[in-house]
Amino acid sequence: MPNNDSPLPELVRRTAAGDKIAFSALYQATSPKLFGVALRISGRKEIAEEVLQEAFVAVWARAKDYDAVRGSVMTWLVTIVRHCAIDQLRHQQSRPEGHSVPEELLSSFIAIGRSDLGAEMRALQRCLDELDPQPRQAVLLAYLYGLTRDEIAARLAVPVGTVKSSLWRSLERLQRCLES
Repeated sequence: MPNNDSPLPELVRRTAAGDKIAFSALYQATSPKLFGVALRISGRKEIAEEVLQEAFVAVWARAKDYDAVRGSVMTWLVTIVRHCAIDQLRHQQSRPEGHSVPEELLSSFIAIGRSDLGAEMRALQRCLDELDPQPRQAVLLAYLYGLTRDEIAARLAVPVGTVKSSLWRSLERLQRCLES
């Protein structure tokens, strides 16, 4: 159910009508979170900045396509950013090839994070360490690098159904672990 208190749907509606002020307000309200999404997927600030710019060009062009029935504005925006980030990574061929790289990148996020973010990342690392190696790798490939289930299945040499169920179970375990 859409949040009627949020100004975002109205900003998207006005953006679809060509309102540059509404578009600017939409950018101001959402760009910090969306930059974080782009950074998590790309792993590099300069790529994340390009992704964010590309995503907002797409938002300007496709604002009329937003449908509140299909999801919130933030879900729609995150989906656009995710697709732009994945396209950018494919274009630059900068995805990790080795299976250990995502965990090394996660460790670097933990080391350089703000103190509160560092604590959250350490908790996430602790919970990830409780997963078996292959499910942990699938989670990292999906949520740190934005690989699709098909790509993860190919990378890990397992059926797609195994990846789907493994991700689902792993995310449940991570949620329980992080809540404890």
